[in-house]
Amino acid sequence: MRKTALLVAMTAMLAACGQPTSPTVVHFTTPSADASATPPPSATPPTGSTPAASPTAVASTLTGSYGILIAGGRVELVKTDASIAAVAPIAAPSVQYCSSNSDGAMEAPPVSASGHQVYFRDGDTRIRRLTPPTGATDVTTVPGGSTQVSFFSVSPDDQRIAVVVEDISAATTISLRLYVEDLVGHGHHADIYTTTQPKGKTGTTLWPMGWHGGALVLAVVVACTFEPAGLSPSSWHVSNASTAVRLATINASNCTLSYWPSPAGVGCVNYSSGATTLYDWAGKVISVTGPGSTGSSFTQSGLSPAGNSIFFATGAGIGAPAPATGLVQLGPGPYSTLRGHLACSWIDEDHLLAPDGVIQFPAETPGNVHVNATFKAVAAAGSCAGRFPGGL
Repeated sequence: MRKTALLVAMTAMLAACGQPTSPTVVHFTTPSADASATPPPSATPPTGSTPAASPTAVASTLTGSYGILIAGGRVELVKTDASIAAVAPIAAPSVQYCSSNSDGAMEAPPVSASGHQVYFRDGDTRIRRLTPPTGATDVTTVPGGSTQVSFFSVSPDDQRIAVVVEDISAATTISLRLYVEDLVGHGHHADIYTTTQPKGKTGTTLWPMGWHGGALVLAVVVACTFEPAGLSPSSWHVSNASTAVRLATINASNCTLSYWPSPAGVGCVNYSSGATTLYDWAGKVISVTGPGSTGSSFTQSGLSPAGNSIFFATGAGIGAPAPATGLVQLGPGPYSTLRGHLACSWIDEDHLLAPDGVIQFPAETPGNVHVNATFKAVAAAGSCAGRFPGGL
């Protein structure tokens, strides 16, 4: 299996849109965080304390909210009307497989958004900044090559970059190294975590997927697989960005964790019923909700940036029913089901990104009533790569 980006573009399979029943929302709060976890092996304090010069001093700042797609060898900023605001060419890394057995290397999206800019890894080593409408500027470099690939996340203030370096050169193991340094100039470099994982089904890797209150948010994902791309994280970790000390843990428990994190947290959806537990970044359960009669075979959920709404993706996979996205404004508020398209993440409180376009959800409609969500296609379908602005 050749490795693809996290979510693969889905073929639109339109079906008649049935009238769903009103979804149920039950709110409660239960402290359940692993907030006192001990630091992992090889945690090392950082050196230096002087912040780097912000690259935003010499770069224009993006405004508005966008989805991010990778399509046709390009990284694209997608507006809420499905038009393209900015685009730049992007090359794939050399690493595609974990071994000669052609087990695919599960790799994090090569894109990170701060509060001001969108960055991407171009090929193996170059980290570049998107410069609308059609350009990119080199910012820094990361390790990479035929047996090494790096995953990264830039802090919301454009000051620091967190990098996970995955080395697959050994026959049976994968080496992981997490470091944090200045975004510009490689200053104040600190290796804060190292580990070795088996290349088999039990081996995992880390994806740095954002920053929350100065801490790193990392997804724990299977490292090598023969399964189709799109496997869910087995857990989410929030760790100190200077020492790698674990601050919170969110584990999947008979449910599927969100692929894409939200500033409000993540959900964990039950495949059969759609019942979803919502967590904040302290690892606490903040509520439990259900999708009503969106469908079956629930494969994904995601909170809106402000945490006001949630989507449920259903119907992906061989033998599953036609794809659909269920939408619920928590409260409870309006709800909808859009057939034929699978959302991957929210753009803002009223728009969601899908691999093939943008879904509009009229979330401000008063009352617990059914509303009609609409869809606009992008020029070329691709793979979801996040949203701007970043920061969790």
